[in-house]
Amino acid sequence: MIRDQDPSSSFSDYQSTYLRRLSPPGSPSSKKCCYDHKDFHSKEPSLFCCCYSCPGPRSTSILATLGVCFLVLGYTIIGAFTFMALEGDLYQDTAVAASKANPQTDNSEIDILRADTVNRLWSITEDLNILYKENWTKLAAEEVMLFQDALVKALRNSDSSYNTQVGTMSYYQQNLHKWSFSSSFLYSLTLITTIGYGSVAPRTPWGKLVTIIYALIGIPLMLLYLSTTGDVLARSFRRLYGKICGSKIASQKPQQQCPCSNNVRVPVTICLVIVLAYICSGAMLFRRLENWSLLEGSYFCFTSLGTIGFGDLLPGQNTEEISLCACSAYILTGMALVAMCFSLVQDQVVALLRCIGASCSKTKNLRQEESTSSLPDS
Repeated sequence: MIRDQDPSSSFSDYQSTYLRRLSPPGSPSSKKCCYDHKDFHSKEPSLFCCCYSCPGPRSTSILATLGVCFLVLGYTIIGAFTFMALEGDLYQDTAVAASKANPQTDNSEIDILRADTVNRLWSITEDLNILYKENWTKLAAEEVMLFQDALVKALRNSDSSYNTQVGTMSYYQQNLHKWSFSSSFLYSLTLITTIGYGSVAPRTPWGKLVTIIYALIGIPLMLLYLSTTGDVLARSFRRLYGKICGSKIASQKPQQQCPCSNNVRVPVTICLVIVLAYICSGAMLFRRLENWSLLEGSYFCFTSLGTIGFGDLLPGQNTEEISLCACSAYILTGMALVAMCFSLVQDQVVALLRCIGASCSKTKNLRQEESTSSLPDS
């Protein structure tokens, strides 16, 4: 329904598109929108009070959101204990085997070649009465080349146990991830948030099977967590932003109040500032805990909050327990904050699309009217 304009009102002089726009579904009534209050505005629309709709009756309550938060936290704790029990024994067995698998136990032939090369270099130096750099360098280079050839032949002809030990050692190094409670908690959290740092993965068959089952239940639970927390935080932030804008307008016009201070559209720039500030705060946090640079910390925070998770940077190198706990708390809070910003940006995108659609419809109607008026009267 198109809103009618009162010709007797001074506000009708202002030709605002908001007064002629079709009301979208769920829009507030004319008594609750800033653009319909004649005593509130002058000839300029307010930039600080931009109504869009009233909160629906099915909005998520705070108690339900807290319940979902505790459910996600409890589920992650259960996953931490589970993976610690499944993968912790493998870590102990791997550490013991790695201490036994020393690839330098059968290097007697290589040691002999190295000692012979050193003795020949000393003989060359001793035989030269007068040392010239060119002569000594030429003779020493020949001996080094002979040593390299002999070393390659010795490695090729050596027992295959050497190569087996080297491969076993690389396998041990891949499995030497300490599955403590904090690291298992972080692994469970990155699993259900689909971040998935590739350098940390289960090695046992039971660990892989539990990972599949755990992710099947945890990923929908995390989506529910992001939906509920994002909705509650976005609604609270709109209310806070509306109060700030209303107080700013009331300071300019003390006798007037914004009638819909709880239902405002938050600018996209504010959402971007919030996300960038959170990433910068995380960069400073991990710079203190992990001695990373600000670029590395920002890179890690962005890839984690964006669920990219390359895994080239991992916390827990210096202060393991504190850093891993801080990373888990940072990811949980940051994901909810990003969900809030997405909810706020969605309002702006929907409003922009409706504005574009209304403009296109208006242009189409004007063209039809012009084409109709240009036709000759019969």
